Amino acid sequence: MIRLLKTALPALLWCTVAGNARATVETMPVEELRRGMRGIGRTVFQGTRIDTFQVEILGVLHNAIGPRSDLILARLSGGPLSNTGVILGMSGSPVYVDGKLIGAVSYRVGAFAKEPIAGITPIAAMVDLFNRPSAPEGVSSAVRLTKSGAHRLIDLTGMDAAELTPISLPIVISGFAPESVADFRQAFSNTGWTPVQGGGVDSGPPAGAFEPGAALGVQLVRGDLSVTGIGTLTHRDGDRVVGFGHSMISGGATALPMTAGYIHDVLPSQFASFKLGVAGRTMGAIVQDRAPGIAGTIGLEVDMMPVQINLRSPGKEAQFRMEVLRDRDLGPTLLRMAVFSAMVSSEKLTGEATVKSRVRIDLNGRPSVEAENVYAGALGLGSAVLGVTTPIANLIRNPFQPIRIERVTFDLHVEAERAHTAHIKSIGLQKTSFQPGDTVRVTVSLRPYWGGLRRVEEAMVIPNHTPGGRLILMVSSASAHVKQEAKRAPGEYKARDLDHLIRLLGRAGRNNEMVVELLSGAPGVTIEGREVSRLPSSVLSALQYSRSSDAVKQVRQTVVQRARIPTDYVLSGSQIAVLNVNRKRNGVIFAEGGSAGGNGK
Repeated sequence: MIRLLKTALPALLWCTVAGNARATVETMPVEELRRGMRGIGRTVFQGTRIDTFQVEILGVLHNAIGPRSDLILARLSGGPLSNTGVILGMSGSPVYVDGKLIGAVSYRVGAFAKEPIAGITPIAAMVDLFNRPSAPEGVSSAVRLTKSGAHRLIDLTGMDAAELTPISLPIVISGFAPESVADFRQAFSNTGWTPVQGGGVDSGPPAGAFEPGAALGVQLVRGDLSVTGIGTLTHRDGDRVVGFGHSMISGGATALPMTAGYIHDVLPSQFASFKLGVAGRTMGAIVQDRAPGIAGTIGLEVDMMPVQINLRSPGKEAQFRMEVLRDRDLGPTLLRMAVFSAMVSSEKLTGEATVKSRVRIDLNGRPSVEAENVYAGALGLGSAVLGVTTPIANLIRNPFQPIRIERVTFDLHVEAERAHTAHIKSIGLQKTSFQPGDTVRVTVSLRPYWGGLRRVEEAMVIPNHTPGGRLILMVSSASAHVKQEAKRAPGEYKARDLDHLIRLLGRAGRNNEMVVELLSGAPGVTIEGREVSRLPSSVLSALQYSRSSDAVKQVRQTVVQRARIPTDYVLSGSQIAVLNVNRKRNGVIFAEGGSAGGNGK
């Protein structure tokens, strides 16, 4: 969702910007271009000062990047270009011939090129973005990750080929742990981005004129942690701008934060030189992201998702505040990277770890979702990152209806010590003969990591109304219990609508809980996601043959009793005992995990 900026730009900056924006710019169509024509381009090589470079037209490639999509081929020179070649971050640099705007530097030819040969997107295709329809109301962004080969990270594949490819965008990642850069590269390998580590300047980036040739940023995360794509502004018409000369991710009608930028410097490389920059002042919103470029509107503000991470580790406390793009694909991935970076800042990356977490998700128009959990083991940090961010991803990506997350708050406590983990090794019973109303006393043996056996005692009463027959006593970890429940009552654990999904997220078990339950073989049903048991056979039969097959789902077993017992360990595994109740020849069958049967001992 986008809205007008609440804070106006400084008067001096606005006057300077507005004055430049209202200057009439004449354009030159590709039909008038000839080989050998010379012109100039505008871009920022350092700071906010707009420099010029020289351009020699080599020709026009008709239908080069698609039907009726022409590309102007040119040789660049001047400034650092003889040393750097075409620079990542130049995307959108405007080019003028005889004082007329012809387009934006946007493509490059091959890798390790001996000369800075570039493709220029004609300006006519770019300004046509002003006429495209905006995103529907309520859609905050329409970014979609693509598997297309047209936009990808620069790699060694085909590096010797004279292939025209969009100039990769440098994505400056500030505040994230170095390990996140590799994860970012893998997660967004098909986007045409080159992740680079960056940072801010001491007192904030100096303000410069937001005019053709200025640095143009597209921000995905802002705050204590920042992710910003850096390119160049091509043309401005009042409060409307176009830039890049190619798409960011071909998102179509979208809503992405648009910023000014500050360039620390150009970092030369034989493989791919790039601008190292940082986001400046928020200027508005990118509203179009298509093949000819991106288009934005000054004065609009993008509604981002507020996130706060409170971290505690031995001898250290830290707090991170940021805003993350509200997007089904990008948002959860960026959030996961942010949480991982916060945890790594505790200086505990490898080896055993225990993470205690509390997550609060504030929703618009619905009660907040809160969850506490604990994660431990050699993969403690990784499992914690996935565990605390998956509920947010499930809400953002839910297939039922749009939902607005007002705020997400993480409270994380990282303990850099031997993990508190244990496996459910066995269960034992004090007797083998049971009647309705009897108490089943079970002893659970736990095998801790680096330790001797630990025993936990629990008692459950067999209800008086329990019919004779078999009862299953199951002792399991929270994760094993969820897997078993999804098989036992699939209608209850497969979300039917948004409210059902929120209910499932709110009742998720904790990893340090041991679930002890008695199950009978009596069937039941779930009605619209809620389990109903102990129904008369006639009612059960009628419900199972309901005309609405989606509303009524069969339940294979009925829960007679269930208890959740907190322990000092993150548990794994499960054990089963099958009890024969109210029979002359009573007995017990034991099994580990899975389903109990007659082959147990």
